[in-house]
Amino acid sequence: MAKKIELEMTNGNYAKNIILFAIPVIVSSWLQLSFNLADYIVCKNFVGENAVGAIGDTGSLSALIVDLFIGFAVGVNVVISKAVGSKNKEKAERAIGTSTTLALICGLVLAIIGVFMSKIFLEWMNTPSELIDMSNSYMVIYFIGVPFLLLYNFGAACLRGMGDTTKPFIYLTIGGIINVVFNIIFVKYCGLGVSGLAIATVMSEAISSILTIISLYRNKKGFASLQLKYLKPHTEELVDIIKIGIPAGIQSAMFDIANVIIQTNINSFGTAIIAGDSAASRINNFTYCGMDGFAQAGIAFIAANYGAKNIDGIKKSFKWSIIFCLATDVLMSAIEIIFRKQLVELIVINDDAVKNGELNILVLMSTHSLMALVDILAAGERGLGDSLLPAVVSFIGICVLRIIYVFTFFKMEQFHSMFYLYLTYPISWLITSIANGICCAVLFKKKFKEIENEKAKATVSKEANEANTVNK
Repeated sequence: MAKKIELEMTNGNYAKNIILFAIPVIVSSWLQLSFNLADYIVCKNFVGENAVGAIGDTGSLSALIVDLFIGFAVGVNVVISKAVGSKNKEKAERAIGTSTTLALICGLVLAIIGVFMSKIFLEWMNTPSELIDMSNSYMVIYFIGVPFLLLYNFGAACLRGMGDTTKPFIYLTIGGIINVVFNIIFVKYCGLGVSGLAIATVMSEAISSILTIISLYRNKKGFASLQLKYLKPHTEELVDIIKIGIPAGIQSAMFDIANVIIQTNINSFGTAIIAGDSAASRINNFTYCGMDGFAQAGIAFIAANYGAKNIDGIKKSFKWSIIFCLATDVLMSAIEIIFRKQLVELIVINDDAVKNGELNILVLMSTHSLMALVDILAAGERGLGDSLLPAVVSFIGICVLRIIYVFTFFKMEQFHSMFYLYLTYPISWLITSIANGICCAVLFKKKFKEIENEKAKATVSKEANEANTVNK
């Protein structure tokens, strides 16, 4: 089985294998989004549109707090993929034990921060008074479940790093079905409102994470498994994970910091605008996850081929991940734009909310291929082991640029509207994608030269050894 995984990631039909890798990742993300969308539909029908805005208002804030640590999952994926490429089973098992321990520690820290600081953070964001209590209730319960969220994400990254995307998909689906069922029970029949939605979410995350950890433990016939003797931080693997994970998390946090500032400005336009923006954001995530599945495939395949010193494999992995990423993004963005009104009305019915949701989709989805480029180029850099470079580029191109835009251009009276606020996204995507493209080209050239030099040294060493053997 280990041999099969290696062949899938470093040999054979790369286009086909990348599709086979990405499809379960994409479908599992879509299912998760569908289950989250069910939260909003339940809110609309049984609680009211204020509840839609209350949950939506927590999105950018909770993402800011969690994504820094979710970035470690990218590091886990890269470390294990490289171990697969270099056929180092022990390193992979140490990485699995290290990542599981890291997930528990980080999850507990985040839970404490979230529970005690949620309301303060929401007040800093100028959350409307009619929403803040519901938003706070949702966030507190949500953060209680963050340890389960990290355990699932880290565990899924371990499985995907070994080429297995099917099991994470199955476990997420099981958790999602539980989420939908208990959403209805807690909200409709128990009258728990947004708190009921949060409780159902925590339950689903707990089930998914437990199934994932059990699967890793029982993966004895696979390339690597969760071994109790390795269930602790291992210095070498921890450093490798952090080296990739912290910059990846910082990059996500850069997006989130800017988005929190944007959300704060959205809050000033009132509850209907917040609800419309929340609805559109949930719909837009389907397109993002579609193209991100191929970006994740790019990371895993590039890392595996980098570990195997396979330049041709790296090139093919990068080429096909870019093609599939952009094709998926363009197709899904077109569908969203065409059916934007009908999609937004699934979640909100207020005229102002619907109009703002349509505006959001029209501006962001018509330019979203730029975001796809940002993601896939950064994936290529991370697959080659450099996570700091895309993080720095994102900090400047996404975070700094958006903040400057919001506090200068957007503050001018003639440009103080939702259209110009949404315009900050494509502007930052364009600049960041160009910068990432330049950095990516330089990095690939550098890494290819290193691989060629290593192979040349290995050849010389081999010839010298053979000559010594003959002389003896």
